[in-house]
Parts: sequence; C-alpha cells; structure tokens
Amino acid sequence: RRPPWLFDADSGRRQLLAFFKLHDLSGFGIDDKPCATAAAGALLGYVEETQKQRLPHLTSIAMEVASEAISMNAATRRHLELDTRVDGDTRNTLLGVLDSTVTPMGGRLLRRWLHRPLRLREVLVQRHHAVGTLIDSGADADVREAFRALGDLERILTRVALRSARPRDFSTLRDGLALLPKVRAILAPLDSPRLQTLHAELGEHDATAHLLISAVAEQPPLKLSDGGVIATGYDADLDELRRLSTNADQFLIDLEQRERASSGIATLKVGYNRVHGYYIEISKGQAEKAPLHYSRRQTLTNAERYITEELKSFEDKVLSARERSLSREKLLYEGLLDALGSELEGLKRCASALSELDVLAAFA
Repeated sequence: RRPPWLFDADSGRRQLLAFFKLHDLSGFGIDDKPCATAAAGALLGYVEETQKQRLPHLTSIAMEVASEAISMNAATRRHLELDTRVDGDTRNTLLGVLDSTVTPMGGRLLRRWLHRPLRLREVLVQRHHAVGTLIDSGADADVREAFRALGDLERILTRVALRSARPRDFSTLRDGLALLPKVRAILAPLDSPRLQTLHAELGEHDATAHLLISAVAEQPPLKLSDGGVIATGYDADLDELRRLSTNADQFLIDLEQRERASSGIATLKVGYNRVHGYYIEISKGQAEKAPLHYSRRQTLTNAERYITEELKSFEDKVLSARERSLSREKLLYEGLLDALGSELEGLKRCASALSELDVLAAFA
C-alpha cells in the first residue's frame, strides 16, 4: 500500500521534473492538472522503486482526454465480454472474433483499442479508409505474410532500454528490421493518409540493421554466457581469442614443425603439462643445439624443456582464451546495447507503426 503523501500533486510534480530533467511540465500538457500530475508522479515513483534501475525508455507522458474515448469501468468491460467471458474463458469474446493479428504487439494494440473505443471521428475515418485501401489493393495479404516472420519488437526494445535484452532478442530485432524495406515497398503506392503516416513512422533503419547483421551470429545461443553470440568477422580480437581456444592443437603442430626446421633438431617436441605449462623438449644429447633464444623451463633425466617468447605469448593467450573471449564478447554486447539505445526513439516509433499496421491488416 502506497502512503497518501505520494499522491500529492506537489510531490508528483517534483518527481516528474527530476526524472525528466525539466523546469516545468507544460510540454506534457499537465502543468495545470494537479490530479494528473499526482497520479503520474505516484506511478513513476512506484516503477522506480520496483525496477531499481534507470528507465531510459520512459521519455514522455501522454494525456488521455475522457471526451476522446468511451470510458468503461472494469465491471462494464467484464459484462461486455470484450476479451474475457464472465466464466473466465477467452473464446467467443469480441477480441476472440476480431483478433487475427499475426504479431503479439498487434494483438496487444487491438485489445487496447477495444478497451478504449475512440470517439474521434477523424481518426476513425482514417482507420476505415486505411482498411478499405488495404482490401482494395490486396496489400493486406502481403502485409500479413510479411509479418508472420516479425517478432515482438516492442518488448524487445523495452529490454534493450533496460539493458536486459537477451542474445536472441538481437537476432529477432535484426530479422524484423530486415523486413522493413519490403513493408515500406508495400505501403509506398497506397493512397491512404493513415497508411502514408505509418510508412513515414517506420523510418530508415538500414544502419542499425546492418550493424546487427554484421555483429550478431545467425543463430545465437540463449545466454550470453554460452558464448558465440557475436558473429565471426565482427571483431578481430574476438576472432583471435576464439581461434586460440579452438585451434590450439594445430598451432602447436605448426610450431613444432617450424622449430624442428629452424633448429635442425628432428626429435624436438612441443608439449604441455599442467604444472609447467607449454614447453619445447629436446633430448639431453641434442641440448647443446638449442637455439640461443630458448629459455630453460625444466630439466628432466633425459631431456631439457625450454620456452620461447612466442610460446610464452601463446600460452598466456590460450590458457585464458575462453575467459577472455567471453569477457570480450560481453564488452561488444554492451556496445551493441549502447548503439541500439541511441536509436531507441526511432525504433519505438517503428514498432508502434508496425503494431497498428498489423491491426489494420487484421481488420481487412
């Protein structure tokens, strides 16, 4: 239970001004609306308290004007069986009949529309015209077919903002952005004000799509800690660390052949043990032929073991290659979150436009 003082207008105003780093709330249209200010401030305080982290995806406040929509309380919505029947079943409700959206975000938007029916004739006429245009042009089928490969971009972008995005969120976002040129091409010739507005709101995200295509593995693992999230070729240092951890044996074979050839010692061997690490082994009888740059590492009864700068460098790399590879991958992953964070507002508008387009195509 929240204490009453948290719902005070002055407290709410201070909370909002501090969060959005503003001097007044006139830009949100609530500067002279104490009840709205109190409610928004209390809600923001609750979210900050429960999430315990930065909330960069919260960038604005939108006023819902009562006269713009039909207001229904919970009891009315329940008795109308908009999305749930009185007995708790979701079948044969208004939403169940109307909902043929193909994306989760489209389904959520349709539910919101049903729970808050608009009174604004101009908006409704534009939606009806958009649906008619989709039907007449046959573009509704093209949109729905394209959207079958579209993930829940809205939820993904929220996780990006909260820096809790999972590897497969990146691949889903990448694949979604790759669909945009096709969707834009479908909408471009359509003569509908609303569809053209949505076309503009999709925006251009070629650079972001290219970044994700080049940076994210085709089929990344579920968790970052599993490794293999960042695509090969994106970062030279990461590629080298991976090569060291997976191709260590081949490196040692190649090194052994090179050292035999350069030293003229045919019996020279390169090996490894857990106590002393990597070594070059030469028999006692051949030890005097050891090159000057060899440093003695261990003396055995019948052999001498040496180390070189090259082998020591390799040892330092390969023994920690897996750990350093994961660390490097995490650093690159954080960089991707930073890059996406800087494009978040445009991506959110794009996801919102895709959601509405999904609903309009479902109506068609």
